[in-house]
Amino acid sequence: MLQRLCDGLAAVIRFFAWIAFAAMIVTVGLQVIARNLLDAPMIWTSDLALLLFTWLIFVGAALGLRTGAHYFVDVLPTHRPGVRLLVEIVTLIAGFIVAWILSVHGWTLANMRATGEVQSLGISRFWIYLPLPVSGVLMAVFLVEHLIALMRDPLGKART
Repeated sequence: MLQRLCDGLAAVIRFFAWIAFAAMIVTVGLQVIARNLLDAPMIWTSDLALLLFTWLIFVGAALGLRTGAHYFVDVLPTHRPGVRLLVEIVTLIAGFIVAWILSVHGWTLANMRATGEVQSLGISRFWIYLPLPVSGVLMAVFLVEHLIALMRDPLGKART
């Protein structure tokens, strides 16, 4: 059940990431054309690009956590089942700490900045900081999925 939920979340994230990335490319392209060719800079394009980039980075980091796309430095003999289990446990603990920090403190930051306005877009600054707690929650969900898989197969026999 949780794996299907995570698969669905990952598919939704990928879909919206493609749209956001395409929109960011168009926005930056428009900004360059307007500034350099038309000599008429558009202020809102940099703010929109920043907003899209922030969402892509943080929500993409959560997706990268699920897919194993983050860098991994292998300095311990993880071919040994006991060492692999220890590394997995430490990784999960660190992951949950990061997810908690992003969720709790990201939400606090987003609410603190909600009174400010991105004047060129006419929206609250809340939307620029919202990706932090969203990313934290998504990371927590993906970490729970990983924790359940680890509890079902602690020595990683099915994962090797």
